[in-house]
Amino acid sequence: MGNTTLTRMETTLIRYGLETYQDVIDFNRADEHAKAIFSQLFDAYAETPSQSYYTYQGCYKSEEEFAADLVNEIGILESDWSNYFDYDKWTNDLFERDYTSLDCRKCDEVMIVRYE
Repeated sequence: MGNTTLTRMETTLIRYGLETYQDVIDFNRADEHAKAIFSQLFDAYAETPSQSYYTYQGCYKSEEEFAADLVNEIGILESDWSNYFDYDKWTNDLFERDYTSLDCRKCDEVMIVRYE
């Protein structure tokens, strides 16, 4: 049997944040890591599980790792100009305007969240 102990944040999410039937289904189907993410996002931003699918970007070792992954995903550096790309500036710009990070309480990495 799995761990049935609920954290304070999970209890708060269950009590106040599961607004729709889909929220309940999403929470019940989630693994322990996802439940911790849902709970932490609800605690920080009052987001329900269905809302967090749009804002939660994943857990990464650092903001820099996320920024580098985003560069590769978008395909920005598929040119001869890639040697001149400033990763530090790119990371700073991303986290100044579009993203934020929180320490994930479950996996000891940073949780990346996109601003809406």
